[in-house]
This record gives sequence, C-alpha cells and structure tokens, in this order.
Amino acid sequence: MDTLRLKYRVEVPGDDGSIERYGPFNEQKAREFFEVEESLGGTARIVRLEGGIHQKWEVITECGDWDDYERGLRERKKVELQPQ
Repeated sequence: MDTLRLKYRVEVPGDDGSIERYGPFNEQKAREFFEVEESLGGTARIVRLEGGIHQKWEVITECGDWDDYERGLRERKKVELQPQ
C-alpha cells in the first residue's frame, strides 16, 4: 500500500469536548467516511496533511456546527484562565 497517499483524516467532536480523529485515509475513503457522518446529521471535517518540516493539517471541508464546538473551546479556556 502506498502510504504517501494516506494524507487525510476525518475529525469528529467527541462527547467530552475532545476531537476524535479517524484515519489516515486516502482522499476517497476520507470522503466516504465524511459522507456517512454528514448523512447522520453529525459534525465532522476532513483535514489534509500538508508537507514540510512541521506537520500542518488543513481543513478541506466540514459539516455540522463547528462554530458551537469552537465557541465552547474558547469559553472553557477563558474560564480556565480566570483567577479564582
């Protein structure tokens, strides 16, 4: 199997606020996995590994409510940074 083609993964928000990552996949398998999540009304995104010294993942497409998920992360960080 050509592992150079396995540059895609699918990310899905977990129940505990984490992100569950599935893959690595080739592009076709990532899109098939994504389409299942999308058809179920879930929140998911496909990201692609970009080359270079540091690993950088670029979002290719997404579905669902990532805005609420990202807003929740920012709120949790804000609460953690507040002095008690």
